Amino acid sequence: MVSMKLVSWLPVVVACVFFEFLVHSGSFAAFIPSDNYLVACGSSQNVTFQGKTYVPDSWHSSLTLKTGTPAVAKSNSSFPSPIYQSVRILSGISSYKFDIKQEGRHWIRLYFYPVPNSGQNLMSASITVATDDFVLLNNFTFKNYNGAYMFREYSVNVTSDTLTLFFIPSNNSVTFINAIEVVSIPDGVLPDQAITINPSIPISGLSELAFETVFRLNAGGPLITAENDTLGRIWENDAKYLHVNSSALNVSVNPASIRYPPSVTTEIAPNWVYASADVMGDANVANMNFNITWVFSVNQNFRYFVRVHFCDIVSKALNNLVFNLYINDDNAIESLDLSSFTGALNVPYYRDFVSNASVDSDTFTVSVGPDSTSDMTNATMNGLEIFKISNEVKSLDGLSPVESLLPRSSSKKNKTGIIIGSIVGAVVAFGLIGVCCCCLAAHRSKTNTHQAHPWLPLPLYGNSQTMTKMSTISQKSGTASCISLASTNLGRLFTFQEILDATNNASIIDGGNSGTDDDAADAATSAVFSQLVNPRGR
Repeated sequence: MVSMKLVSWLPVVVACVFFEFLVHSGSFAAFIPSDNYLVACGSSQNVTFQGKTYVPDSWHSSLTLKTGTPAVAKSNSSFPSPIYQSVRILSGISSYKFDIKQEGRHWIRLYFYPVPNSGQNLMSASITVATDDFVLLNNFTFKNYNGAYMFREYSVNVTSDTLTLFFIPSNNSVTFINAIEVVSIPDGVLPDQAITINPSIPISGLSELAFETVFRLNAGGPLITAENDTLGRIWENDAKYLHVNSSALNVSVNPASIRYPPSVTTEIAPNWVYASADVMGDANVANMNFNITWVFSVNQNFRYFVRVHFCDIVSKALNNLVFNLYINDDNAIESLDLSSFTGALNVPYYRDFVSNASVDSDTFTVSVGPDSTSDMTNATMNGLEIFKISNEVKSLDGLSPVESLLPRSSSKKNKTGIIIGSIVGAVVAFGLIGVCCCCLAAHRSKTNTHQAHPWLPLPLYGNSQTMTKMSTISQKSGTASCISLASTNLGRLFTFQEILDATNNASIIDGGNSGTDDDAADAATSAVFSQLVNPRGR
């Protein structure tokens, strides 16, 4: 009976153990992107690369390609990898337009290889790539490049239902592209806020800017390819960036021992990053100025987003490891005790910063070193990411905005013309309606006036009889007063008060007239206009 109960509980126990392993190993609930375009440009068949399947650009139903000629290299040519076997050669301004299902940040990954025997001298081809808002690559050629092929990764926040990539050749030449990825990024992976360095203050608005991945390192560990990263990222070993190779010692643990807290997921970094680290080569060195330093070549005209990954896989107990983090010789974190943030060992932790490159050189440095308050004279780092941030003209390569590289399309011009034409048409229509209303009102007023009493034409300098009559009546009444025109300019504009006063005077004058009502109205009207029009006044 007992054995039967054990057998019945066995599947449950195994399932729980397997679930725990998945959570700790960081492979549970992998992110599925809403948008996942993997495009083999110019290819006639699917291409498998790094565990992903790339579909020919001519097969995508939700992708639009404007112009471009496919060119497939001959089979006897050597390739860096299968993704570079085909190429799309583009003459004139060309574009790929992607339908976007979910707005937000997207990876844009571009693959370039000047395929030989393609019928064009692609080594000399100029490559300029831009989105609707950002310049990603400007006037790049393989003639000035040390590598045989090139891979670039960008992150752009897409705020509409489409994303367009423009490929712009120069000097009446051609440009080309071998493969494209446009893939959604989970919310929160790249933040809107970070901390600046010197001075150390919060900065926001990063989500409105474009990023370019320039360095992504797995400190103390091996190369991590896209197959082992839930977001398809590549993490390279950090050894070649160390300022002094002997300054760092590699340490590692089983990736399954990494325990993710709720605030950190595998989308931030895979467990393979946190399972390896660099520590100080001589952990008991007496010199507190001894640091582990990584040196990078960057463009000093840009700012950089820096993410540093930590996980204490070194200590035997909590609160023993306390160290400092420096970025470009500025103290980014002082007396960092990972235990105070994680509450346990083998728990991932990361921090984000924004910093300029070195003022006097094109180098960027990141260092960790011991803190004087620590019981253990040591320092560690597990991973490092450095992204270039788009500048004030929304470019990641140079100072030319999209508008200067990309002429306005005819569709945009047509839309602008339609909008302007609609506005002008509406204004004209409302103006005509207003004129018609005024004319109708004037016609009705004139009709009513003719019915009451006919208007007499006014002489240029007034009616002498009317003025004589008005003067006589004024003298008789003793109470009437007339408007004195201060100007003899016939084009003078009269105020409402002047007209009102003239009307009141006319009423007073009419009060002394013993004639009929029609005569009184004629006299009042003549008096008003005589006083306003006659430049000589009274």
